[in-house]
Amino acid sequence: MNIKGVGNNPNRYTELYKRQEDATSRQAQQKTDKLDISDAAKKLQAEGIDSKQFAEVKLRIESGYYNSDEVINKVADEILKSFSE
Repeated sequence: MNIKGVGNNPNRYTELYKRQEDATSRQAQQKTDKLDISDAAKKLQAEGIDSKQFAEVKLRIESGYYNSDEVINKVADEILKSFSE
């Protein structure tokens, strides 16, 4: 005895799954990253930065200075001030 499924395709979900997978991959290919640089940042870049200042900032980052409670509280206070104005 030979039993055949309904329709020509023994697994009717295979084709649907392939179509859905193709649509997902097309959507993923359409997404692109974008970077916008502010005018202020462009101005600073054009002016350049003193190598001494750069070295100081780099040293502070590496030492964890900007992760200290003092700096975090100061930044938070400035953010609150900007919202309350």
